[in-house]
Formats: sequence, C-alpha cells, structure tokens
Amino acid sequence: MKERTLQDAIKEFRNNIVDSDYAKLGAKGNYLTVGYRIRFVRDFFGERMSIQTDSTELANGSHKFKANIYIDDKLVSVGESKQMKNADKEFEKQQTVSIGRGLSILGFFGDELATAEEMEQFLKPKPKEIAKAKPIVKLVPKAKVNIEELANDWIEVLKKTAETSNSLSNYEKNLNVLRKEYISDLHEIYSDLIQQQRIDSEYLKQQQTITNRKK
Repeated sequence: MKERTLQDAIKEFRNNIVDSDYAKLGAKGNYLTVGYRIRFVRDFFGERMSIQTDSTELANGSHKFKANIYIDDKLVSVGESKQMKNADKEFEKQQTVSIGRGLSILGFFGDELATAEEMEQFLKPKPKEIAKAKPIVKLVPKAKVNIEELANDWIEVLKKTAETSNSLSNYEKNLNVLRKEYISDLHEIYSDLIQQQRIDSEYLKQQQTITNRKK
C-alpha cells in the first residue's frame, strides 16, 4: 500500500472541514482550534508524526516557545511564539500557539484565519471601569520586547513559506494565513523602522527566489 504524503494530508484536511468544526466567536468570525488540527494530523499520520515543544526563559522572566514538527523523523515545520505577559495560563496558551503556528506553516489551516486560541486575547470583552479611588502602587516597568528577535522569527517564516510555495500567488496566499497568526508580533516589528526594512527586504528577496525557481 502506498504511503500517504503530506500533500495528501493537506488536501484531505481542507476537503473535510465542515462548519461545525469551527469555534464560533460571534461577530469576529469562526476559527479552527489547535486541538482540532492536532487530532487530524495524529489520526492521519499516526506514529509517523511527532510534535516536540520546548521553552526558553528570557531575561525579563517571560518565555519563548518552539514547536518542532516531525514526519517520518524529518523536521518539516517549526512554530514559535513568545509569552508577552504573565497572565493566568499564558504559559500553556503560548505553548499551544507555537504548535498552531507550526501546523499552519505546514499547510493545516481553515479559512485562512488564525486559531481560536490565538484570537482569544483580541476577543475578550473589556470590563466596564467603575470610578473608584486609586490605591497608591509601585509602578513596575513593562517588560521590553526584543523586536529584533521577533523580526528574525518572521524572516524565518518568510524563508520556510517560500520553500513550499510554487508561485508568487501561492506564496502570498500562505503568508496571509501566517500574518494573521503572527499579528501581535508584526505590530511590534512595524514600530521599528530598521526591523521593518529588514522584513520588507527579505520579503522581496523571497519573491525573487520563487520567480527565478520557475524559470
């Protein structure tokens, strides 16, 4: 029996998504959860696939997460995320986000939208503020975001996505998915003109690489 390929998996994944598979998030739309994606690839590949995650503690006390995805013992995708705040369950959430990003880079996404877990932070309604006396508190400086690291991560995404894109239109389609999953990182990057120039330069370089490959 012929062994099923990654391309077979992506095609089956896309063709079998139904409306009930999406997490309903009201006016903000519907999103596939990371759990849904993991269940599919586990069922499809079985023991041929493995997902390994690790975290690195940063100088500010937050963590950087990396999810390595293997098929037949070959590394096929890497997803990364950063813990930007020390909120309840944020550690576990960002670990899940790194897996979701890795699966998206590999091609497992729904209607070109971010995962439900990643959208959660943007969709929580903010409680109404009640006027009251403000206690005197000691101000704690906000943890500094390393924008260069964020830019380096996105550059790797641009490279990896270009490797698996057979045309400029396909490259842009795949990036549209990933831009939404990395939306918070990209907002930080675009606040730094130098890092933004690095990103733009790499984007044009990868476009040229795809064009030359077709020739």
